[in-house]
Amino acid sequence: MSGTLKNHHANRQMEAWLNSLSGQITEALATGRQFAKRHPFAAIRKVLFYGMGGSAIGGDVLRAVMADRSGVLFSVYRQGRWSRWADEDTLVIFSSYSGNTWEMIDVFHKAARSRVRLLVVTSGGRLAEIAQAANVPCLKIPSGMPPRCALGYLTFSLLPVMEKVGGFKIPAGELKELLAVLQKAPKALAKRLAVKLKDRSIHLYTVSGFMEPAAARWRAEIAENAKMLASHHLLPEMFHNEIEGWQYPRWAVKRSAAVFLTDKEDAPVLRRKIRAAMQLIHKAGALAVEVPSKGKSRLARLFSLISVGDWTSYELALRNGADPVAIPAISAIKRVS
Repeated sequence: MSGTLKNHHANRQMEAWLNSLSGQITEALATGRQFAKRHPFAAIRKVLFYGMGGSAIGGDVLRAVMADRSGVLFSVYRQGRWSRWADEDTLVIFSSYSGNTWEMIDVFHKAARSRVRLLVVTSGGRLAEIAQAANVPCLKIPSGMPPRCALGYLTFSLLPVMEKVGGFKIPAGELKELLAVLQKAPKALAKRLAVKLKDRSIHLYTVSGFMEPAAARWRAEIAENAKMLASHHLLPEMFHNEIEGWQYPRWAVKRSAAVFLTDKEDAPVLRRKIRAAMQLIHKAGALAVEVPSKGKSRLARLFSLISVGDWTSYELALRNGADPVAIPAISAIKRVS
């Protein structure tokens, strides 16, 4: 298959996966509700979520939800080291879409020797096998896509479990709104943003809190899909350090873009500071862009930003002539032992 035909096939496949997010959420919620009935995980005070790459972003979303609605401590670990503070009141979740992430397998063996309660979410692989052998509950999700494209499965299959653990319930109306927001892909906005962001170093900013996962997701998707470097930082912390960095080297600043992911709950003083920061960045010769969230509920607004980022990364891949599916550098690193 020629490079052009191969890229065309990859583009169509990625677009199909991006369009599948709302369907994934519906399917995952049904799967998760059945799983939660069989595995209630009572008396949990702490949740420790282990994941890497595309298998970890769902943990970021769930952490935001738990912080918003529950007193249960929820931490996300992107590493292969075992946490010493986990105890019998801790639920440890291992998220590995492929089931073959070596960091997750390594730390699972350590966790299995402790007093914690364990849960695995995966599409199969070695992790599913060792979980079954250890009699650990395993939440199976569909296979056949890159982990970053399985965000709906990886996040919302666990949501009913977190509702039980955290003692809360997301209203059906909020979930309905979330699905409605995702029904119409933000292709036009993504195309406009991609035109502006092409050939630039991208720096993402959002207010610390519920919208944090959006910035992390944008950064990762831009890297994996568009093969471009991006960074992300939180507000208001950025106003206390990084804003000074928008000066040198001048050639780099002029080839950079600041993307502010904003939300209607951002405090008025932060909105004023964001506008001031955008003016300073623009004055330095860089591009400054604001992308506001849309929707009523926090969950819908968060995923409105995530969806724009996913589609923008895809549009950037098209403009770069990059294969949005293949990850040759990641694969090369994985082969190193």
